[in-house]
Amino acid sequence: MEAFRDAVRRVMSRSSDDQQMDCVLMASVQKQLTEVADAVASVWPLAELSDPERRECAKTSAVKRFPARSIVYDDVRNSIEANAYFVLEGRCTCMQRLRVRKTTEYGRNRFTLILDTGSDGQSHSDLKKNVQTVYVKMADLRPGSVFGLGERRSGRIVMATADVKCLLVPLAFLAKHNSSNIWGRTVCSLNGTNPTVEQSFRKLVVENRWEEYKKSLADDLFRKRRP
Repeated sequence: MEAFRDAVRRVMSRSSDDQQMDCVLMASVQKQLTEVADAVASVWPLAELSDPERRECAKTSAVKRFPARSIVYDDVRNSIEANAYFVLEGRCTCMQRLRVRKTTEYGRNRFTLILDTGSDGQSHSDLKKNVQTVYVKMADLRPGSVFGLGERRSGRIVMATADVKCLLVPLAFLAKHNSSNIWGRTVCSLNGTNPTVEQSFRKLVVENRWEEYKKSLADDLFRKRRP
């Protein structure tokens, strides 16, 4: 690894005190490089790459950890990031961010989906009353899952439900090593299984109606039991 060789050269050219500090830094660098290399070797199909290709992947990739209840990925915050996330350890929840207008008619909640229409990501309807942001669960992500490959992800957030470790691999590297269009097919699979914004909105409406029905049923039973 070039970083490791540079660290060795620095150690050899400095004083004894500086050398001791550099040895500690060098050991830390080597530990990080080894961790990334091991992560690359544990992820299929990265593990099927040739030895030089795996070393190239390890040099350009990184391993990141996220504590439970922290944001792993936010489409707004990470919009310009060009990395794919491979889940190595822990569990995440993928959620869809929705802007909705909530009104109440005859004791029942009514929701209207608000889609951004402006180039700045804002809708004129956002200025109206009763508009709120809600989050709808899409899927649980476990070790072996991947996201950020280029699939539809507008308004999506990934949150750690337990301590999570991910391997971040540059999309440029994956595009360069895309045998049999494996990553393109993975994107198609993710787009086919992940719900759209409209489908997530319909799920919100159905779940709200179910909650209203359960509350209404409980209220009726309570009234019937009263003397």
